[in-house]
Amino acid sequence: MQCMSTLKSLSAALRVSKTWYEAFQTHPKSILRAVGENVVGPALPDAVRVLRYSIDSTTTGGKEEIDKLTRKEYHRLSANAAVVRRLEVAFSLKYRDPLSRASQLTWTESWRFARAVYRIMLYCEVFHMPDDEDQVRELQETRHDEIVAQRVAMSNKYSTTELFELNSVLVFLRTITMECGGDYLEDEDDFQEPTDILISTGPAVVLHAWEHENGDRMIDTLGYTVWISGPYTLLLDFFAGPLQQIWNDRDVSPPPSDGKKLLDEAPHQSPPCHQCGLTSPNNLRCQQDWADLHLNIRDLFPGNLSRNIIEMELFEETKSWLNKHKLISEIYALKTEEFEDWMTSDALFLTAHLHLWLLHLKSKDGDVPEDCSYGYWCDIQTEVTLHALTKNHLCAAKLS
Repeated sequence: MQCMSTLKSLSAALRVSKTWYEAFQTHPKSILRAVGENVVGPALPDAVRVLRYSIDSTTTGGKEEIDKLTRKEYHRLSANAAVVRRLEVAFSLKYRDPLSRASQLTWTESWRFARAVYRIMLYCEVFHMPDDEDQVRELQETRHDEIVAQRVAMSNKYSTTELFELNSVLVFLRTITMECGGDYLEDEDDFQEPTDILISTGPAVVLHAWEHENGDRMIDTLGYTVWISGPYTLLLDFFAGPLQQIWNDRDVSPPPSDGKKLLDEAPHQSPPCHQCGLTSPNNLRCQQDWADLHLNIRDLFPGNLSRNIIEMELFEETKSWLNKHKLISEIYALKTEEFEDWMTSDALFLTAHLHLWLLHLKSKDGDVPEDCSYGYWCDIQTEVTLHALTKNHLCAAKLS
């Protein structure tokens, strides 16, 4: 039973075997601890602290603490471990091997990554901010220095090397929040660069937003009034402020803003583009990773098309944006000659071809109206529905 890889499999085994059930009743703590180690790995002490920690707690996550876990806490342990594993795969895709859908981190790198994520989870649990703007403002005005001091004290328990590793994961989390769309984020003028505001919601919420390509859950967790009313430095510098103070106190240079710093080995060399033969490790786009593109497809329409109600209704009805691999495969079939090496400039390629793909679909369903002379740059298409309906704007301007 100690070899069970999950609590679910242990539970299933206990239900089907009376002998195993009796053995479990004799040694429940040691069996649960062993399965917990199988689920979480060597980062188990940090995972336990997430469940048991408070600001004034002395919880170490040691053997005696693990033995005290309730069955409910073990289920939460499993849920957190699943978040860490999925984040590791995303981290590996971004910084190690963009073509592998399994983590390519070494055992040591995986342990460092998991340990850092659990410590970030813990930090977010302990210093979780209210989702009400009035309460956040009150904390900012009356307890700012006290809260920052508590954050510094918690982070100061880790070595400089461990904090550098934690910073690498923070860089990664900030980066993927920038790839999330959603009603709250796509029109946000101030959302120009990564900050700590969104990742303060915690790794699980960030992962959900990234996997669903929709940041609305982050904003819901943060609190909409908090999101639109800031900035509050308790959120803006949620991690960065205390870490900067620690760098200053320890007289060390801040680590580079690079998620790769957690890795021992250099990222794998990307294979050449299937079309142009070039390698671009940070931006390779080929059939294996089309589905992993995190782009707001609607924003890539050229000109003013993204604000054309008629054309965007047609685009939404296709539901093609739900399957990026299928969508890009169809667009690739329409590519023009100048984009033989498009795979190393994905957004540029899509912008040049997305309207042609939609026009191709539209022509299958019936007659296409006469082209508007201003094409996709037409301003009237965004204001006059009749004009958008009676003229085709899925074309380039014909006026010189």
